[in-house]
Amino acid sequence: MYLDIYIIENLLINYIIISCTSVLIKNPNGFIRKIIGAIIGTIYSVIYLFPRMHFFYTLPSKTIFIITIGLISFIYTDRKGLLKVLTSFILVNIFICGSTYFIIYFTGISDLKISFIIICTYISCQLLKKIYSDITLINHIKEFTKDITISLLGEELKCVALLDSGNLLKDPISKSDVIMVNSNILKKYLPENYNYESVDILLTEKIINNLSEDISARVRIIPYNHATSSKTSMILGVKADYILVDNKKIGNIILGISNFTDENYNAILNPSIIC
Repeated sequence: MYLDIYIIENLLINYIIISCTSVLIKNPNGFIRKIIGAIIGTIYSVIYLFPRMHFFYTLPSKTIFIITIGLISFIYTDRKGLLKVLTSFILVNIFICGSTYFIIYFTGISDLKISFIIICTYISCQLLKKIYSDITLINHIKEFTKDITISLLGEELKCVALLDSGNLLKDPISKSDVIMVNSNILKKYLPENYNYESVDILLTEKIINNLSEDISARVRIIPYNHATSSKTSMILGVKADYILVDNKKIGNIILGISNFTDENYNAILNPSIIC
């Protein structure tokens, strides 16, 4: 029974650490990659229970396992990307393990249960994401616009995005970040002569009926409130494949369609998205 608990504990903790790393570095890896990486990490943890396999405890062996987990769990395009992934993964492990043991030591609980250790790991992960977000946001605060590339149905759309921390929109279901884009950017995919500033259920249905099947399957409805009004409005959104900013690929992005016009930019995104 102890072995079962030990395996479950390590599997969940490894999954949390891998997920935390992917969130911090905006790596669009999926569930399968994460769970396989977590399984490999758990296998290595189980090896520690067998003293005869002491040769796996050496630094070279540990390095090989870390690289293997990084290769499988994350997506990268070149050696520089892989180095960033592995470095981030190691640092996240150090922080979460250290802060988890600190929480355990601070609480003074000697009879540790699996649920408590997992909760400590989760709290450490959330704390790290908050610290990382605050630090990286400071680094981007002086930049006002970015050249971004939107990938939609395999096609690349170029645009200039205004960095606006006031854009806090998220898809309420998937929690994906929303980038506001001028409807002209997506004119190839959208029907003409519609006002996307004022969207309701009836208008949304009309628009969707005039979309191709590929685009209609990606449509999202994003509710929002004006600062000067308590009335809830809606934005029509389309899920992108990903966006490319500063050679960094960022997934889980919804394109909120708008009719705003400005000579200097045609998209609006929150700086925290690219942090």
